[in-house]
Amino acid sequence: MIGLIALLGVGSVFVVLGLLALFHAPSREPGNLQVVEIRLCDFMELRALSFKNFPRLFSDSDFRALRAEPRLASTAKRLRTDRKRLALRWLASVRSDVLSLWLLRRLLTAYGVSEGLAPELAMTCRVILVLASISTLRSFVFVFGPFAFRRLASRSRKYIETYSRSCQAALGRLPKSEWENFGAAWRYHRAES
Repeated sequence: MIGLIALLGVGSVFVVLGLLALFHAPSREPGNLQVVEIRLCDFMELRALSFKNFPRLFSDSDFRALRAEPRLASTAKRLRTDRKRLALRWLASVRSDVLSLWLLRRLLTAYGVSEGLAPELAMTCRVILVLASISTLRSFVFVFGPFAFRRLASRSRKYIETYSRSCQAALGRLPKSEWENFGAAWRYHRAES
């Protein structure tokens, strides 16, 4: 029995030391080797996704504060109209970003960077659903204003960010020898669209 306890204690020490070594391993210096990675921002600017004040665009807190003051009611109404216009412009920009990402993804598939038929079909279905949700959201914002749809806009943005990360991952699988040809093909397709 004592032998079993001693063996368990020694095993536990080895496990703890192994975990400490794993988590505290020194980072390797690449030295003079430069790792060049192709990035999504090298091909396109995602204007809508880079917009930092997104939560404020659909927030109604300043509108409610202005509306609570009777002499600022007209300012509140003007703020609501301006926010609606800005939200519609932002949603149009989001739609443009998604279409650009889809075009990039299709071009990557043409270059053989694909995860297979089923994942690509699933991704295409997601893009179609995202585009449909953007169109629906634009309609709702046009009719009802932007303040009631903060959660829906936030959820749509998360789906688009996930799609953008998947496009970045697909771009990372592009062979280095194809980067120049792919860049030329991308510029050609962007000029056509």
